[in-house]
Amino acid sequence: MPLLELNNGLNPLPMSPITLPIPILVLQHPQEPSRKDHAVSSVGLLEQNLHPCAVKVGLSWRNLGAALKGFEALDGHEEFQKAGNWGTLYLGTQKQGEARIGTDPGLYFMDKKEDPICGLILLDGTWAQAKTLWWRNAWLLKTRRMHLIPKQKSLYGNVRKEPRPECVSTLEAAAETLSFLGIDPSVETVLKEKFSVALKEYKSGVVKAPRVKISNAH
Repeated sequence: MPLLELNNGLNPLPMSPITLPIPILVLQHPQEPSRKDHAVSSVGLLEQNLHPCAVKVGLSWRNLGAALKGFEALDGHEEFQKAGNWGTLYLGTQKQGEARIGTDPGLYFMDKKEDPICGLILLDGTWAQAKTLWWRNAWLLKTRRMHLIPKQKSLYGNVRKEPRPECVSTLEAAAETLSFLGIDPSVETVLKEKFSVALKEYKSGVVKAPRVKISNAH
């Protein structure tokens, strides 16, 4: 399956949005934008700095096509309408007692298919909210489930408390996943640097909240 051919290589870093060979779709729980600490939400940085990347806010969508509505970069590309061509990153979906696929940092597919994915889906919200998004969108079960073991603990530190050590921000999860998929590692570096700067500004009181274009569910 060919990757999306949007541009020959990456755009210049770090000012221009980085052009990726695969699109990113973020499904964000509607309560996430109303959090008191939304200024340090990492999703806005993803949307600002990556292309093609779309953020959809809602609880459920009829199918993948409904979730992709308005994602103009994918218009005319039929392969993106099939859920099985996408990979969904969802930490913690292994059952208790189930043997871990891997223990080293990396991206682990929960199936044995060898075909590359054509797009990446991330669920944004608290642990409980992400689970809600997963179960309210049955079509996600048709996507290829992926398990990420991150390289390091989240840069959030004590700004946002993570439910378990292996949990990281949506931006960090996306950045590391892209690297593990073989995409230029400089993308991960740039995204984490921008996130680190945003966190420092937040801690110092210079808050610059990344703006997310809200597109509600249909």
